[in-house]
Amino acid sequence: MKKLLIIIGLLSISSAFAQGGPLVINNFTTYDFHTRVTAANLATPGCYFYVTLDNPELVISGNTNVSYSSYNIPGTIWKVSTSPTSANPRPGSHPSLAPGGVISNNTKWVVSQFQFYQSGTPLSSGAVGDTSYTCNPVPNTYSTPEAVVEWFTVTSGGTTYTYLQVL
Repeated sequence: MKKLLIIIGLLSISSAFAQGGPLVINNFTTYDFHTRVTAANLATPGCYFYVTLDNPELVISGNTNVSYSSYNIPGTIWKVSTSPTSANPRPGSHPSLAPGGVISNNTKWVVSQFQFYQSGTPLSSGAVGDTSYTCNPVPNTYSTPEAVVEWFTVTSGGTTYTYLQVL
């Protein structure tokens, strides 16, 4: 009985923190928006259970909207850390990062580190994200001379959509 309760508890934690939904990036400006996003498990003690975009950064051109339903973004490599002593590179197509994969099911989008560019020239940079993520505390709204960047989630029909809006 004790094992059954532990398994049920672990499953409920996993589903509570499952990535489970798309990352939607809306760039309503004329600037190119470069970002490296991170997902993490908020239930794991310490800050070692995370997935961060390693290479290349996502580039969202001005006046463009994109949506990613998983880590499987063509050509991307993710740094996956499941312990305090190591981080392993994984392609976005790795089975553990696919929808339903063990890493995907136990993480949620938490941070975007970004920089604006115009005609290849770097401009302002910053970070936004989920304010409950204490391992890399960032605000959910950040203002630059180019734009305001917002981070928020919307849950609809059991799916959590994470929005990164550039206004």
